[in-house]
Amino acid sequence: MKRAYRSLYTALMIAWDFIAAWSSVFIGFRVLYGFSEEIPAIDRNYFWLYVFVVFATNVITNLLFRTYDSIWYHASSMELAKQLSSSVLAFILLFVATRFSPHPIRVELLIITCAFLMLFILCGRLAVRLTLHVRARIRSYFRKSGQRKVLIYGAGAAGEHLLRHILRTPAENLDVVGFMDDDPRLQGHKVFNVRVLGTGKDLKKLVRDKKADEVIVAIPTAEKEFLKDVLVRCQQAGCKMRRYGRIDEVTMLDLDRVEIKEINLEELLHRDSVKLNMDAVKTFISGKVILVTGGAGSIGSEICRQVLRFGAKKLIILDFHENGLFDIENELLKQYDHQLFEVVLASVRDKDRLQEVFDQYSPQIVFHAAAHKHVPMMEKNPKEAVKNNVFGTLNVARQSTAHGVDKFILISTDKAVNPTNIMGATKRIAELVIQMTNRYSDTEFAAVRFGNVLGSNGSVVPYFEKQIAQGGPVTVTHPDMRRYFMTIPEAVQLVLEAGSMARGGEIFVLDMGEPVRIYDMACDLIRLSGYTPGKDIDIVITGLRPGEKLFEEISLKEEDTSKTPNNKIYINKPVYTDPEIFSDQLAALSKTVEQEDLNKLFCAVKQIVPTFQHKGWQPVNDPEPVPEKELVCE
Repeated sequence: MKRAYRSLYTALMIAWDFIAAWSSVFIGFRVLYGFSEEIPAIDRNYFWLYVFVVFATNVITNLLFRTYDSIWYHASSMELAKQLSSSVLAFILLFVATRFSPHPIRVELLIITCAFLMLFILCGRLAVRLTLHVRARIRSYFRKSGQRKVLIYGAGAAGEHLLRHILRTPAENLDVVGFMDDDPRLQGHKVFNVRVLGTGKDLKKLVRDKKADEVIVAIPTAEKEFLKDVLVRCQQAGCKMRRYGRIDEVTMLDLDRVEIKEINLEELLHRDSVKLNMDAVKTFISGKVILVTGGAGSIGSEICRQVLRFGAKKLIILDFHENGLFDIENELLKQYDHQLFEVVLASVRDKDRLQEVFDQYSPQIVFHAAAHKHVPMMEKNPKEAVKNNVFGTLNVARQSTAHGVDKFILISTDKAVNPTNIMGATKRIAELVIQMTNRYSDTEFAAVRFGNVLGSNGSVVPYFEKQIAQGGPVTVTHPDMRRYFMTIPEAVQLVLEAGSMARGGEIFVLDMGEPVRIYDMACDLIRLSGYTPGKDIDIVITGLRPGEKLFEEISLKEEDTSKTPNNKIYINKPVYTDPEIFSDQLAALSKTVEQEDLNKLFCAVKQIVPTFQHKGWQPVNDPEPVPEKELVCE
């Protein structure tokens, strides 16, 4: 319920309570002295004082029992008990208070007044419920011809609340034709005159018999396997599926703020989320000047949102993508004062521009999210991957050291582990850059390594959604390909907590649960779009693209992994690298960027990352591709 409507609703209830107090005192006097007799002057002179005392006491006890917070359209025995308790307490307070007043209220008058007061208040509250219920039924009756027929799955508190929400919300234009619930004790029962018709196993039959257009799941605790099962059954029955209320919404929000929503992929991949150490993160962020490179990207922009929520003194958003900067600036301006953040158009490759930014803003914490991350695109443009991901990181790291930054957090990827593509290899070199820099700097450098992010720019989900919107087919490179997935908020929570834990040189890794088969994800997305995989939308296997592998790994076998206080976050200790050799290897890699022979570039990368498994440069879109050969280096 909107705040203005809530305030008006409370004001009307208080106004009714005043009318009830005046009426109760008036009736009390008349019952006590008779309707034809004159009320004694002393009591008549105190009439309005009695009214005010009774009214004020009633308001105070109602506030104590929070009866004004109750929405009486949804009134249950709990609300009734609270109101009765409030009225009894009001009587006790009035009785005790008036015993010590110069002119105490007679006990008989007090009993009569409080009895009628409780009656009037309850009648007023229940009249609200009855009036709105009748109005909703009348509206529902006249709107039935154009309504969508709905089955509610779940006849508990959330299902009952959903039914009331539909009855009082004409804009929904829904007609609830029945409930389903797997509890055998509820079968045949009615919820507001709507019967529980069967269990989930009866879904297909009930959809057919009731001609239902959709099923709305009103079970906040529903797990992903349950939701997938209902989704498949709805698909087979030819009806739509939506959801009302998740457990996190019900525990954090008033039910009146929960909305009917489409089932999304995140819910079907749901697992236990990272529990953030709020105090540690707030101490880490609050009052600091924060620089986020790649701040217009998927991860970077979410970091920006969250550091402002945690009270950053100043946020510097650096990116080379001007349209993205424009979008994030306009978004943040709707919530925050413009003095809290600055947008900076710059490239991490530009050393002079970076120095200007560091000189001007003196950041205390740097989140380095700027990177080229699209695997096939980087296979076509390997030099750009090296320039941006390796030497761009080196530029930002050097400026951080020179300007005394407290902490530097690199955003890395699981593709950096035993990489088979140039993007992953350059991110592994970036990890080595910050670990090496950490040895000789007062700045604490750390990296955060995680898997694929749902809904991020360039990820598989938007690509699949676009293919489905075009009628298919959906292309999957291999039926057994699996990837780790996490949501953008989860990824950023890891980044923030890692920053608070970092002491220098660590690579933080999230326990992302079990990897997800890409083929299964494609099927889920097709079902979520209202189609049947293989029937309405085909899935075509295209074969692995250059640089891809079936499974991603999280840690190198030589990395020593240990737990942190957060059981979802692990630390990989740094692997020793000789600094002089590493410096020479970076110099050699830098020279290959200027040369035409791209195989020399791949060899230079392999010198730094011995686990780099690559076939060398081959034209990706060549109609007659060169047979794959092992990369041969001198």
